[in-house]
Formats: sequence, structure tokens, C-alpha cells
Amino acid sequence: MKHILMLLLWSILLSLQATAGVRPSALAGSWYPADPGALERMVGRFLDQAADVRLESTEPLRALILPHAGYRYSGAVAATGVALLQGRHYRRVLLLAPAHYGAFHGLSIAEVTAYRTPLGEVPLDQPAVQRLRASPLVGHHPRAHEREHSIEIELPLLQQALAPSWELVPILVGQLENADYGRLAALLRPLSDEQTLVVVSSDFTHYGERFGYTPFAPDDAVAKNIRALDEGALERIRSVDMQGFLEYRQETGITLCGFRPIGLLLAMLPPSSQVEQLAYATSGALTGDYRNSVSYAAVAVTARLPFSANGYAEDEPLSRDELALLHQFALAGIRQAVQGKDDVQTDLLDRLQARLTPALKQPSGAFVTLKEHDRLRGCIGYIEPRRPLYQAVLENGYNAARRDYRFTPLQPDGLQDLEVEMSVLTPPRTIDSYRDFRVGEQGIILSKRGRRAVFLPEVAAEQGWGLEQTLDQLASKAGLPEDAWHDGARFQVFESQTYTGPYRSPKVADWKGETP
Repeated sequence: MKHILMLLLWSILLSLQATAGVRPSALAGSWYPADPGALERMVGRFLDQAADVRLESTEPLRALILPHAGYRYSGAVAATGVALLQGRHYRRVLLLAPAHYGAFHGLSIAEVTAYRTPLGEVPLDQPAVQRLRASPLVGHHPRAHEREHSIEIELPLLQQALAPSWELVPILVGQLENADYGRLAALLRPLSDEQTLVVVSSDFTHYGERFGYTPFAPDDAVAKNIRALDEGALERIRSVDMQGFLEYRQETGITLCGFRPIGLLLAMLPPSSQVEQLAYATSGALTGDYRNSVSYAAVAVTARLPFSANGYAEDEPLSRDELALLHQFALAGIRQAVQGKDDVQTDLLDRLQARLTPALKQPSGAFVTLKEHDRLRGCIGYIEPRRPLYQAVLENGYNAARRDYRFTPLQPDGLQDLEVEMSVLTPPRTIDSYRDFRVGEQGIILSKRGRRAVFLPEVAAEQGWGLEQTLDQLASKAGLPEDAWHDGARFQVFESQTYTGPYRSPKVADWKGETP
């Protein structure tokens, strides 16, 4: 009873201190030393031991994946990543970490002004935090933050390695739906600029009865089996394959506590990203006891452009071969909508997926438009990046053929004269005035009084509309008076790449594996 009361008082104390503006250390004296001098010496030893770590890539370091166990277990592995930061100047650290002590949907940021460790206080980047709080997917869940270690454990390492004057955006990642990854990546990318380091906090496999995960026996092969399990996840991370990574976790049940923050990082990465594994260890190897073991890995991400520079920016478009491959996914979606899914369809999709490039696995907005004798026959898509690009195209090919409420579902006899246009969209960005909209070059979204409508870039060009006529038609499409765009409307614009071609029934026998 006394023990329970002490825990209760400790929890209340932490809560009161956090409310006062600073989140106090919950780990000092247990997960790492409470004495500042001892902590500084421990971290210094780890960094010295990792001083020879070098990256193969010459591109700027943009992100790290680091473990978050007590320093005596994972400190050396974490230091192999943090050592790369020594003396570097960043204005902001965006830290994504799993929530171990609370269930909630979306993201959570503690309502504090700073995090405290024995090495001092780390201030929060308040403008960035407030910007994130404007999203309904970002909240504050006090109980989830009180005892959480996944954010705090990274801070003394960063405090000692980074040049001073950086600020923190500490984010706990809760439950996510599949579509949330794209939405949250779009939310976080603008903060991941040239002066920002993204840190993801995660351990890997938690093996043993203590963790309720024993997919194989604790015999002489257990170390090898754990390593193989972790390697499967790391392989998908190195390939920047968000969907493959999440599916691997679902298939294996791997107890990788930060799988959602890692998935979110993969959704944020531009296609040019290079991922390098720096170190790997297990607590089983450190203690000599594999009955219960946790795995630790350090991973670095480099990229020519910061994540805030959208992966499909105008200076880095998809290649024609990539667009042609996406067009095949659109045709496959249409075929499934009209004829159903069969062995031919499954085999075809397997072959198409084998040729995917990293860019085609990134979340992106996409539309599929169907025309018959130059007349619209169906058009469905979504603007925001919700799903990996190839899946978005496959899904919207199906939907354009079957679920556009303006048309009856497409029938087999309608395939003969069908023209299929596939559009890949950049994330929308807000413009100050409709006068900034470039007609025929950009797509546009109008929002007013809860109503919204969108035109793809090619709509105005195909109709021969100028600026005012385009906006009149857009307002009308939104169910507003034609002149409603003059006052009180908000506008966003986006660019697109398109690929158009006739429908042809895909035949696996004719598919030799080359880019179509």
C-alpha cells in the first residue's frame, strides 16, 4: 500500500511540474545517471567510441532512427547515430516516438514549454507546435507523457552532441489508420526543412515471455532467428518501402514498438533518400540471456533535398517509364472493376509491383480519368497523399470505372474505345490570392463556407477557359454562386504529371517484365 501511495504521489508531482511549464525528467537515476557530471561522462564515452562512424552518402543528414532503452543497454548503439551530429547546427529537432503508456489516435504533444534532463532544459519550438495543434490529428494526452521514456531518453545524447540553441518538437505517435500516414506526412513535411533534424525513437524485436512474443523456441538458434526477424524490417526501411514495412509487421507480429513513427518517417521521405544502417545489437548478447531480449538499431537517412521539398517537386519529376508503369496499375484497377479479380490479375499485379521504384511507393495524391470518344466517362481520385502512389492509382482506376456517381458502372463492352488518363499530384499549397493561380499549369482547390471543389490543371486548358471563367465554373461546381470566389474563398494549388493511353486488356503471357 505504501508503495502504491508513493507511486501515486510521484505521478501527481510529475503532473504538477509539467503543468507549470517544464516536463521534468522521469528517467534520471534509473535509465541514466541523475548526476550531471556522471551523465556527461557516460554520454561522452559513448560518443568517443563511435567517433569513427562514417556515412557512405555525401548528401546532407536528414534523419536518424535511434533506440530508446536504458543507456547501459542501448546507449552505445544510439551513439553511433548521434556521433554524426557532433558540432552540427540545427534549428529544430522533430522527434517522433511511440506512446507506451496511453492509447490515443493521431499525435500527442505535451503542453509544456521545455523538457528537463540533468544536462539542462530543452525548449520547445512553440510556433511549430502551435502549427501542428491546428490539425485535428494532433492533441494532448497528459497521462501518455508522464512516464514516457521514448522521447526523453534521446535528449541527453542530443544535448551533448548538437551545437546549442536548437529547439524541440516532441511528438508521441498513437494509433494510426492506414490513410493517416499520408495525411500526417503532409502535415510534418513543411517543418522538416533545411535546418531540421528528424529523429525517430524505436527499439526493434522484443523477444520472450516477458513481452508475450515467442515466435520461435529459445534454443541455440534464437540469436540468429531474432536477427533475421529484425533484418526483414530493416530491409524494408532501407528500401524506403512504407507499405511493405507495415505489412511485414502485420504478417510477422514483430514487436517493434516504434513501427508507427518509422512508418511515418518512411511516408515523409523524398524518393532520393538514402538509408544506411549504422549499428545493431541485442540485450540478449549483452547479458548472455536470450530468454528475454530487445533489439537495438541505429539508422541514418540522407537526402539531397530536405523533406519539406516535396518528393515530386517540379525539379524532380517522375520519369516517363515510372508514369507508364503507373498507367498499368490504372488499367489493372479498371479491369478488376469490370471483370473481377482472378489469377491473371493477381499475377499481373505481382509483376508490376516487382518493378516499383521508391518514388512510386511514396504517398501521393492521384486521379484516374476515363474518356469515351473524348467525352468524360468517369473521374475519381484524391488530392491529399493518403496511400502509396501505385496503390492510389490502382484504387482510383477501380473507382473511376465503378463508383463515379455521375455514370453507370463501366461494362465490358465499354472498354473498347476507352481512353485512360492517370494524374500524379503534388501536395496542395495555399496561395494568398486567386491572382497567384496559373491557369492551365496548376490545379486549383476552392474552399468556402464548408464547400469545396477542385479542377485538375488540364480542365481549364481543355475547355479553353481563362482565369475568371475557370473560377466561375469552380464555384458553381462547389454548389456556390458563380461569383462566390471574389470574396471570402480560400485557394490551394498543385501541379500534376499525366500519362494518357488507350485501355488494353493486360495479358500476363505477353508481359516479359520490361517497363511498359
